Amino acid sequence: MKGRTPLRVLTAPTPQEAMGQAVENFFARCAARGLAEGTTTFYRQRLRRLLGFCQQQAPDAGPADVTASLVRSFLQAERERTSAAGAHHARATLSAFFSHLEREGLLTENPMPKVERVKAAQKLVRPLAEEEIARLLESCGRGFLGARLKALLALLVDTGLRASEACGLDLGDVDLNTSLLRVRKAKGGRERELPFGRAARAALLGYLARRGELPTAALFVSHFGDRLNRSDLHRILKRAGERAGIANVHPHRLRHSAATLFLRGGGNIFSLQRMLGHSSLAMVRRYAEVTQADLVEQHRQASPGDRFLSQVQKAGGRKRLR
Repeated sequence: MKGRTPLRVLTAPTPQEAMGQAVENFFARCAARGLAEGTTTFYRQRLRRLLGFCQQQAPDAGPADVTASLVRSFLQAERERTSAAGAHHARATLSAFFSHLEREGLLTENPMPKVERVKAAQKLVRPLAEEEIARLLESCGRGFLGARLKALLALLVDTGLRASEACGLDLGDVDLNTSLLRVRKAKGGRERELPFGRAARAALLGYLARRGELPTAALFVSHFGDRLNRSDLHRILKRAGERAGIANVHPHRLRHSAATLFLRGGGNIFSLQRMLGHSSLAMVRRYAEVTQADLVEQHRQASPGDRFLSQVQKAGGRKRLR
């Protein structure tokens, strides 16, 4: 009949299209939960590689067709492509993804409980030495860029802020009267209040004098007045390290340095957990292991018992036991 629109035949999505839709559905839930940008990026990178792997190795596999065997093959490929740690992180991403699909009723069986955990050796935390931090601060230079770098370094070393947290700070988050910092964009959407010391306060005052009045609320800005992002911060710190002759200077290493310096200065791991914004003590214990190595060396140099070495090592010869 004239004027009638022909019926449109709906076709089922291909397995690959279904996988892509499942991934986007997962990220919609991540956004609804308010996950940190870094966490979402972390998930997206690894799920993108899963989609590519399935397209090559199992093009007919939709979300419900992914088996434990296929996941193991993917993790082995990730281990060979990156490292055991890379495969470990990939497994964590897949666990979150397939748990989401199971909750949504898109799976009859979650394959992840059958997939063995990937054993990855924990990397030793390698903080910057105090002398290296001093060199970084001394090589900041002058002007706006130098003042900004000094404020960033001083604040990161004093508080252990994550890169995203430092970049997310607004002017209103800094109280110079009480020397308190409100971290509004912490991991997982949590908010916490951090104290900062006199050195960080002095560096912030020097930077704010150079920053002047700008239309943005951002604390740390580029020389064009835009808010710094994580890539900017990584680049700034890398160049600062190159000028000071120090390799691998990045925000997370400064976070490690803040944690170990805090413990070396007498802080306890429970206060450190709150300072860093960790939900558990698992990561904080790694910093404690670093300071334990310090203890061994310091005890050798300043053993209380060795003050009485002469009294212990008295001239002997053979003596009868009594």
